[in-house]
Amino acid sequence: MNEIQEKQKAEAFLEKITQEINDQRNILKTERLDMSFGELMTMYKEGELKINPAFQRHFKWNNEQQTRFIESLILGIPIPPIFVTETPYGDDNSVWEVLDADGLQRLSTILSFFGDLKSNDEKIKKKNNWVLQKGDRLSSIEGLKWIDLPQKIRFNIKKYACRVEIIKWSGNYDMRFELFNRLNTGGTKLTPQEIRNAIYRDISPKFNDFLLKLAQNIEFQNLVALSEKEKSELYDQELILRFLSLFKIGKKLNKSISQHMSTFMREALENEKFDYENYEKIFNETIKILLPLGKEIFRQENSVFATSLYDTIMLGVSENINLYQNENSVNIIKDKINNQIRQDKIFIKFSRRGGNNQFERVRNRIKIANEIFGKI
Repeated sequence: MNEIQEKQKAEAFLEKITQEINDQRNILKTERLDMSFGELMTMYKEGELKINPAFQRHFKWNNEQQTRFIESLILGIPIPPIFVTETPYGDDNSVWEVLDADGLQRLSTILSFFGDLKSNDEKIKKKNNWVLQKGDRLSSIEGLKWIDLPQKIRFNIKKYACRVEIIKWSGNYDMRFELFNRLNTGGTKLTPQEIRNAIYRDISPKFNDFLLKLAQNIEFQNLVALSEKEKSELYDQELILRFLSLFKIGKKLNKSISQHMSTFMREALENEKFDYENYEKIFNETIKILLPLGKEIFRQENSVFATSLYDTIMLGVSENINLYQNENSVNIIKDKINNQIRQDKIFIKFSRRGGNNQFERVRNRIKIANEIFGKI
């Protein structure tokens, strides 16, 4: 390649990457304002600032964390910004919706301190009008509610200036999911499924309700045997979505499993002909077949739940379900799990820790599943 060709290639690359950057930047518009907490509280009371109900239950700060935050406001210590999205509402109006988990904690703390946090959840309602602990710097605030503080201090808390980062998007829900993921990478992190449920409920609650219905299957709960913490983070629903999105996909998987599940959920919501009944049937039948084998079938020797085993067994049985609907199936499946899957060198290779959810690995596990379960 001569010097002219190299220069032309470099210029073409620069043009391509510049266009790609501009296209992505045009999806979003941002604005920043400095507002007092009093103004934000007024917007919340008037319905102009919203906390998504699916996020509200993630108000997890304990009393010590809440006290430290109020103490910071009293002392004038700088705090990070709150991120919100501006969502059209009606013909000419819009509302702000809290976008980041840490901003949720800060805003919910001050709303609940002043007794203004609204919710249909009684546990959240009970967090209103909470009592301050002894502060790291202010020991005298211990045992006080907001009403017990001098009026001047209450006034200073409400007038404390908070930076608000306003993000306006083009209606692209995939990009909105990306924003949630990027903003919620620290502090009280939301799981991918918590984020999906919050975002896609804006389109329709139908698929969320469908996942919840399947997750309430007692046989499924007994088979996966998740901890209470995992359930609270909607890991049971994520496992169901994982199965539904991979069922009968074959070699079509070409993105990370997290992206794939998000796309599947969005497309299912937008598809009026999505076959909820058939997916429910195949899921329940697969669980019923596997239940006698017990919770250990999805677990490694150290009793840790393994998505590699879950994918392989669930998909292998469900995609060949006609072969496993007789009384001898339990022993046949058990033999395949213990003497083929767990001993298969290729399966072990694609199930090692690190990049376990890369689409190439998942795709290879699906292939192995059909090779092992596709014949008796």
